[in-house]
Amino acid sequence: MDVHERRRIALATVFTVVALPAIWLFDRDDPTASPGVAAAGVPAPAVSTVEELPVDTEPEVPVFLDNTVVVVAPAVIDVALPDAPGDDEKEGTASFKRFDQTTDRMCAAPGLPSNTLITVTNIDNGLSITCRTTNGVSVPYGVAVTIDTDLFVKIADLVDAPVPVRISW
Repeated sequence: MDVHERRRIALATVFTVVALPAIWLFDRDDPTASPGVAAAGVPAPAVSTVEELPVDTEPEVPVFLDNTVVVVAPAVIDVALPDAPGDDEKEGTASFKRFDQTTDRMCAAPGLPSNTLITVTNIDNGLSITCRTTNGVSVPYGVAVTIDTDLFVKIADLVDAPVPVRISW
């Protein structure tokens, strides 16, 4: 054996010889200490008491099988749907474009006469604007109305374009 190993073994022996009686002395006055505990820390045999259940008890019925529980019927939810477009209305999508600064509240809707006052309502959120149509502006394919950018932001965010709208005149 090496000198260092002998020192370690001697130190462990001295620590054990001092620590075990100290633990036993400090634990002697503790009323919760078991009288059968040896100085080496061996637990005493466990004493168990068995509590008997009364004979007349029956197991409970699971909740999902119990017919006495009142189950509330689900609520009826009404979904609001817009009316179908009339004779002076049409549905489609709206996009935006920066119009000439000399025009005021302008929009372009193919199929409608120029200078017609129309109301554009965003179907998703119900916001609406009014504007005058002009036929001098091109409209992308599949878009029902192109609105000036300053007006478009009043009914939807620019990143949402094209948005579903209802046009009435």
